[in-house]
Amino acid sequence: MAVALLITFETSQADHIVTQLRAYKEREFDRNPPRGFISSSISEDGGKVIFRSEWQDDDALENTRDSAPFEACLDLCDIYADDRNDKKIEI
Repeated sequence: MAVALLITFETSQADHIVTQLRAYKEREFDRNPPRGFISSSISEDGGKVIFRSEWQDDDALENTRDSAPFEACLDLCDIYADDRNDKKIEI
């Protein structure tokens, strides 16, 4: 079953987080998408930045969540975030 991961950052420095996420998306998802990847998007709403990625199944998502580039990207975003919420949903 397909799943989506929604990562919401609450921040007063949204531009820094958007820049990090856009660079990750272009480098890792757009150039050489991992197995099971469907799509991703970045949106900004006031003091929130939402990074959504969609996957063919839970295993594909978990393989990427455990990868060093993904963890490094989130660590960099966390520097500028006041709070972060990760939510996995079935689609």
